[in-house]
Parts: sequence; C-alpha cells; structure tokens
Amino acid sequence: MPERTPRGLEEIGTPEVIRPRYDALLVHGYWMSKHRTGLALRSRLAARAAALAYDHGNGAGKVVVDLGHLWGPDYPTEGSLIAKELEEKYHVPHEAIILRESAYSTGGEVKSFLELARENNWTNLLDIAFSSHHLTIPKIYEEYSGAAQFRSIEDILKANSESPHMENLLGRLARSKYGKAYWLYERTKWLAMHRPGFNYDELEQKNMKARTNKGKDFIVPIDVYKT
Repeated sequence: MPERTPRGLEEIGTPEVIRPRYDALLVHGYWMSKHRTGLALRSRLAARAAALAYDHGNGAGKVVVDLGHLWGPDYPTEGSLIAKELEEKYHVPHEAIILRESAYSTGGEVKSFLELARENNWTNLLDIAFSSHHLTIPKIYEEYSGAAQFRSIEDILKANSESPHMENLLGRLARSKYGKAYWLYERTKWLAMHRPGFNYDELEQKNMKARTNKGKDFIVPIDVYKT
C-alpha cells in the first residue's frame, strides 16, 4: 500500500505565485539511528516540521540543512538523510532544499545558514528546533551577528495535526529520560555559553573530531521508533 502523505502536505494544484513569508528556514538535525530512514525520532520530527513550515513554498523560499558525517565516512551524512526525507516523504522540491554537509554542531549550522543568507541577500529567516534547543540558539545568532525568527518543532507539529497521537508522542518524548537529559544538556550548554571566552568555532572543531564513529542509538525502541 502506498504511503499516505501526512495532513497538511497533500499534493495540490498549481498554486498562485506569492512571496513566501520567510526567505529561508534552517532545520536543525539531532541524532542518527538504526531506524530504516537512518534518522532518530527527533530528526524525523524535525524534517516533518520543516516541510510543514515550508508549506509548498508559501512559508519559506528555501529549506537549509547542514550536517556532516556524524557516524564517520562509511555512513551517509545526517544532512543528506534529512534532505532525502524532505524530498521523498514530504515532497519538498529538490530545488527548494539547500544541502550542506559540513556542520557538526548547532554553531556550525547557524554559521553556515547566515553565510548563505548574506550570499543570497536573505533578510527574513526562520529557525526551526525543539523548544529546549531554542534555549541556546538565539545566543549563537547573536555571536555570529545574525538574526532570525524562531518556531518550535512541537508547536508546528501540534498546529498541523488533528490526531491525539502526535501530542501524545511529543509529550512522552519530553517526559522520557532522554528528553530530560537533552533539556539538562542544553541548560548546561547555556551556562557554558555565557562564560567569558566561550569559543563556538573551537566547539565545532571538537565535535568534528569526536563524531567520527558510529555510536549507540540515543533513543531506544518502542514509541520512539513509532512514526
């Protein structure tokens, strides 16, 4: 049976040409996984939210994703897996996706996004991430002399789903030990970022060297592998 396109992403007729609300949006990646897509739940939810925010080109002109070989050169980059998910599952046009495969941290993703914005004269930017992630992201934009609007993945998914399953799934993820650990990680990073001398570029280089081997799935099975 062919896979049904999720609500809000159905095929439509030729749309009226209008200026998108945002010039481009950045979707952040999270973890890779043994899931058939290669992406862990958070990254799959991020891709879904990005497609909904893109909204057939009405929400954003371009979708930007930049993530490198988190599991080493023998595996695809996470960026390529998210781009594939956007194009094949959610029908975001290939030409609307800008794929880079060089970032290894949130700082690297934001820096790359802002470089593209300056190259393309984008002035209206949207950043999509989980709400706990947005605790630290605005500070990174400030560090790189950039600005963006912020929307949480949770809000986008809840606003575009009539099924209680999505809200239940997001709630279970937030309450899980993994959700709590991620919140604590972002809180700890927030404190570190506000210390004098914190260097975003050094963190990017450290992550690039550290993330060269396949690790264990950060998220365990059961509801987490349920889409």
